[in-house]
Amino acid sequence: MSVFDQFTDAILNKFFGRSTAAGTGQLRELTEKGVDVPHGGMNSWVEAPPEFTATSNQTAGLWPFAVGTSSPLVGAVLGRNQLNGSVVCGDPINLFLRGIISSPSCFILGLQARGKSSVAVRMALALVDQGFLFVGASDVKPDLAGLTVEVGGQVIRVAPGVGSINPLDAGPLWRRLGELPEALQRQMRAEIHSRRLNALTGLLELVFKAPLDARQQEPTVLSMAITEAAEHAEAQGRQPIIADVVDVITVARPAIMAAILVDDQAAYRGQVRNLLAGLNALGAHGPFGDVFCRQTSEEMEIDQSVDFDLSAIDETLLDLRAAVQIVCWSYAQAGISAAKTLAEAGLMEERHHLMIMDELWQALRASELLVHQIDGITRLNRTKGLGQLLITHSMKDLQLSTEELTKIATGFMERSSMKVLGGLAQNEMGMLETVFPLSEQEKALLVAWSAEGSVNPKTGRTSPPPGRGRFMLKTGEAPGVPFQTNLTAGEMRVHDTNAAWAAAQARVNA
Repeated sequence: MSVFDQFTDAILNKFFGRSTAAGTGQLRELTEKGVDVPHGGMNSWVEAPPEFTATSNQTAGLWPFAVGTSSPLVGAVLGRNQLNGSVVCGDPINLFLRGIISSPSCFILGLQARGKSSVAVRMALALVDQGFLFVGASDVKPDLAGLTVEVGGQVIRVAPGVGSINPLDAGPLWRRLGELPEALQRQMRAEIHSRRLNALTGLLELVFKAPLDARQQEPTVLSMAITEAAEHAEAQGRQPIIADVVDVITVARPAIMAAILVDDQAAYRGQVRNLLAGLNALGAHGPFGDVFCRQTSEEMEIDQSVDFDLSAIDETLLDLRAAVQIVCWSYAQAGISAAKTLAEAGLMEERHHLMIMDELWQALRASELLVHQIDGITRLNRTKGLGQLLITHSMKDLQLSTEELTKIATGFMERSSMKVLGGLAQNEMGMLETVFPLSEQEKALLVAWSAEGSVNPKTGRTSPPPGRGRFMLKTGEAPGVPFQTNLTAGEMRVHDTNAAWAAAQARVNA
């Protein structure tokens, strides 16, 4: 055998398994997975290609080029698609600006400790990078305070003995109303009055656990008293407070008595007694302490991101937390409205905000009637150039005692063009389907993510809940896109929802 033949035989033997020992000179069989020898290309597992099933009418003209579509690369980077590994992006403002959704609104729904606030932080941080601002309007843990400080924003702390917020505060615009054209001034004064009335009505209904008595004309008395109190306070160069409203009602103004068709002061006092009792409950000696009876302790800045930190309010004080939430939502909207109005008048640069309304369940648990105040706050956000992000744990949070109230509450999710769903219990699937369709595969995935963590009995190692960081993005009736969010080191530094448990966790993991 020549040297060349010997070399060729060695190459065949090494790479293609030539059976020289048997003297046959034949190559080993080439299978669909390659040749079973070192470097022979053998692969023990071959990934199955994607398969699509459809009728011949549906696929006519497409085969063999039928492929799935990817998520639009628009907005905040949320994570990796769990089906194909592609990048999943989205936030309510960017998707709205690109025409992908009809309103800049998002609803995040999922069980506790699954990462809902982490997704909110990811969206907020991405929007800040693009020049937008965010407002954490009711940060009870707090989830956004660290991020707000990181981006140079303003943290406003509200709690008894810590910081107050005046429910009759007109917001940052009231100092600059004189700079606006007369017609716009009238429009904004009407908006300010509506916001004051809505906030104070919500607080009184939380005190009474019942709506204001229309037969006693309490809404009329309250509205007229707010108007007169505001005129008196502004003449002194300040904002009205609840005590001013109490004074107006107590004195029995002739205009108010005439409006409610009462000409006897004794009858008038009997008619407004209940209303005055509710207003007194909002004073310094009432159940809410000094939170609502004083001027706002720190005015909201409208040219930077802001977080209302309510973490100093004890979580057992559900009514107080809910009351502060409602007022902070109203005040935050007032600040954002001021920014839009001044920009339209050419008095400042136009800025757009994402308003994050977390722990929605707390307000509704304290008083179902607050659903009306929340509805009023959220309905006009799109026209105010405001993105909206609502967060709660369960569809059960939106199931209220009457069909009418439930319809209003579920409307929050129906009006949200973008939905981010985390792990949910099996019995929630039917409630979800009353709002938007879900496939069986989507429901199975959401239920699987609702499982709790476990401990390996052999190693003693713990594993987190399988749904932590896993979510499904839905826009309209399109199929949901499952994705997983992994926090960066920077995000983990400014956003630690388990900070209160840090020492205990360190001992367990030691």
